[in-house]
Amino acid sequence: MINTFKTLVALLVVVALQSCNDPEKKTASGMTYSLVKEGDGQPIEDGQYLLMNMEYKDDKDSVWMTTAEQGVPIVVPKNDSVWSSSEGSIEQIFNELSKGDSVTFTISIKDFFDKTVKAEMPAEVSKEGSLTFKVGVQNVLSQEEFMTWQQEMMAKQQKKREEEAEEQLTADVAAIESFLKENNIEAERTESGIFYVMKEEGAGEQAASGDTVKVNYAGHVLNGAFFDTNDEALAKEKELFNEQRAAQGGYDPLEFVLGQGRVIKGWDEGIALLKEGGKATLYIPSPLAYGPRQRSAEIVANSILVFDVELVEVN
Repeated sequence: MINTFKTLVALLVVVALQSCNDPEKKTASGMTYSLVKEGDGQPIEDGQYLLMNMEYKDDKDSVWMTTAEQGVPIVVPKNDSVWSSSEGSIEQIFNELSKGDSVTFTISIKDFFDKTVKAEMPAEVSKEGSLTFKVGVQNVLSQEEFMTWQQEMMAKQQKKREEEAEEQLTADVAAIESFLKENNIEAERTESGIFYVMKEEGAGEQAASGDTVKVNYAGHVLNGAFFDTNDEALAKEKELFNEQRAAQGGYDPLEFVLGQGRVIKGWDEGIALLKEGGKATLYIPSPLAYGPRQRSAEIVANSILVFDVELVEVN
């Protein structure tokens, strides 16, 4: 009898411990999630900021979003009044978390758009699928702490962009030098890395920052593919002509104020090399053009640009 009682007590203890350590959790509205790792257990206060690592992917194992690629966590300010009333939204699961918690959960794509994103589903997305989330609360910050963190992150990102631009500039300069050598082109170089060939020395006023200038131009990448020009005949030849642009005077000389950032850096510097009436070819490294941004089918990320330019007028 005593042995039976001891066995029963032991079983009850095991059941109780399993219940306490059960990774399967539920929100008040019935949303389920699994606790992968438990954090400090301290409630997150209204108005604090959750810094979260997150990944979610669909049934086909296609990743929709991951902070691993972005390199920074997402930031979500806690809003008790909204989160507690957002039935079916993933925010209700966020409302259950503490610093250091890691959870995983699955919701239907339809519910995700209807109750979290609160937007119509894209036509190409199946309503029958589901999304599996992996979420980890990296840190919890007050508003003041968040502002400090944000400034630090912006400084780090800026430094990273500058370092990447320097590396790209070195690579681009080498590529331009190789291109010029292979094609027996003699060019001069500016300190910033622009190479230029002066085709005609202008007899007019030297362009300077703050001047209003008018420029004729034709642009292509190193492989010779043209992407833009205001020379109407050349535009037709290269199949770039646009009738609407022509009707609006888009093939007139391009007018802008030099040195004000209204054009790419390579133009602000390169056009300033010319006198009115001058013509040149500019070889512009990508950090002084569009950098890692893809602008068109021809101008892919980190494209070196070549411009034949004529400084028509300086005012």
